[in-house]
Amino acid sequence: MNARLRLTLPLRGWPLAALVLAFVLPGLIGHDPWKSEDAIGTGLVHQMLAHGQWLMPHLAGEAFVEDGPLHYWVAAALAWLASPLIAVHDGARLASGAFVLAALLLVRGAARKLYGGIEGECALLALLGCLGLLIHAHETLGENAMLASHALALYAIAAAPRQPLQAGFALGAGIAGAFLAKGIAPALIPALAALLAVPLAADWRRRRYALTLAVAFAVAAALAGAWLAALAARAPAALQAWLAFQARTFALPTPASLLGLLTILSWSAWPAWPLALAALWDRRYKPLDAGAAVSLAALAAAAAVVAFMREAREVNALPILLPLALMAAAGVPLLRRGAANALAWFGAMTFTFFGFLVWLGWFAMMTGIPERIARNFAKLEPGHVPQFAWPAFLAAAAMTLAWIAVLSAAERSPLRSVTVWAAGITAFWGLLMTLWLPWIDYGKTYRPVAEALRDALPPGTRCIEGRNLGDSQRAALDYHAGIVTRRGAGSARNACSALLVQGKPGEDDPGIGPEWKRVWEGSRPRDKERYRLYLRKP
Repeated sequence: MNARLRLTLPLRGWPLAALVLAFVLPGLIGHDPWKSEDAIGTGLVHQMLAHGQWLMPHLAGEAFVEDGPLHYWVAAALAWLASPLIAVHDGARLASGAFVLAALLLVRGAARKLYGGIEGECALLALLGCLGLLIHAHETLGENAMLASHALALYAIAAAPRQPLQAGFALGAGIAGAFLAKGIAPALIPALAALLAVPLAADWRRRRYALTLAVAFAVAAALAGAWLAALAARAPAALQAWLAFQARTFALPTPASLLGLLTILSWSAWPAWPLALAALWDRRYKPLDAGAAVSLAALAAAAAVVAFMREAREVNALPILLPLALMAAAGVPLLRRGAANALAWFGAMTFTFFGFLVWLGWFAMMTGIPERIARNFAKLEPGHVPQFAWPAFLAAAAMTLAWIAVLSAAERSPLRSVTVWAAGITAFWGLLMTLWLPWIDYGKTYRPVAEALRDALPPGTRCIEGRNLGDSQRAALDYHAGIVTRRGAGSARNACSALLVQGKPGEDDPGIGPEWKRVWEGSRPRDKERYRLYLRKP
């Protein structure tokens, strides 16, 4: 093959930078907040910017105790800085891109510190290729700040034997960042990982590592304590509610919850987990080296804490992706030719097929051919009018050509496996977020519903009671239309003059008395949710 067409592995320099940016950037801007985490996060940022709720995140006027403020501080700052150019919700998502980019670079740095070779790029690609990271990396979500904080802590642990003091400050910042992003459980993960490294690795049993730990816990306590003290002084009720929620986060694991977690990891951590198993299998008769020891410590800490969390959710499993990627980094160069070729072939076939489907769907929407496919798109999102956009088309074409170049020019080596997978998932996501983005946004945005509801409200309506509304709906109504709903029924003295109920089509809303008159009903296209507005009769 002509040398000019050969793609040397591992990817470094501008090819690696282009791949990372092509993964991080598409999907951050150009669409409204989507149900559910993205809408909630946008609502929290809106409350900070519009109402100055900086100390504790607020959603539609109420304290939101499920998240800390770190991610939304950064998101609000970026949204404000970018507001002359892009919408607030787009600017807020830039924080997710920044945090995910930081996590990718830090896990690369940690692998380089631990293994000292090409494993840094392998760790980055293994994390980037994890299916569970894909969607959440592009949402306004506190877990993205948590992920970056965990990656910073892992980097600090890896650097501790050579730079104990600097590593202590970085580890403390990572622990505090996880605490300020999501609370106690995420902060326990890097703290436990740092402690578990001591019995597993000789370099972490030296006296200088004690300095790292002492500095780290002092820094973490100072940063987290400052926020808690400010919250106790300014909003003691919110602090009490936050602590109560943190206590409810934990529960004893059951066989069903553990099975649910393993089921989530089986796909969300692919392909990191089979590569991590390959690394462990290769070292089964060898003493633990530094990389394996720190990776196992981090994996044990993350798995233990996540297993004791009450809900087995995709976002709760995100902390496990980092140590798996770190462990997988050692497994990629050791893959046998058959295993490496199988993963590369699977990635090539999978993402080429799905990329073709995205192009076919776009062509059908634009031209009406094939008629059946075009009709299905119109049926799924009734009322959507496709429009050709040159920037989206050219970006999609460029990503398609880049994908073809990776398949044809990447050299034959074990690293081809994770490279093809990471490039494939990036190309597929990029095509989806360029060619299909208007169609997806049309069905996922709450903007038309919120604006129609606002128009249906009598002028001067100040109190709207909400029933059965989820957090994402309440956040979207507040952000798009300035409609803040109150939970539950008010007292006779403070009774609201308007009532908004979320129900199902064809069903009467229970508990609606004769004093209410229905004046409006709306929903998103193809949505099973129905929103009905009632006004109190005079």
